[in-house]
Amino acid sequence: MAPRRGGFIELSQTHRKRFLRLLAVLDDFDRAEQTIPDNLRELTWIDGVMIIARKLRGVFEAEGLVPIDALNKSFDPNFHEAVIHEETDQFEDGVVMAELQKGYKLGERVLRPTLVKVAKKKE
Repeated sequence: MAPRRGGFIELSQTHRKRFLRLLAVLDDFDRAEQTIPDNLRELTWIDGVMIIARKLRGVFEAEGLVPIDALNKSFDPNFHEAVIHEETDQFEDGVVMAELQKGYKLGERVLRPTLVKVAKKKE
């Protein structure tokens, strides 16, 4: 059975909104980590910030929130939201080429779909 997107029976709308606001903080940590220059990665304060991000991910996982893996998988509207379609011959038609924003599931329910770039066969 495919996970359902949308509201939760067991999770109030208020709790859902809180999770989404906290996910925005995790998104910021992820973006920050992706932009750290290699020559600064060894600094202890940067390592400390990344430890905080890992702890936040651990808290989410303990609450049952897990990321939706999308990269190199077939596009699935139950889990993914296509933001960009790009013609290419390097990926099969309909395959996720890039994750633009990580999506998450809480149990079997999609809390937030993964925003993706999807391959389109060149014509």
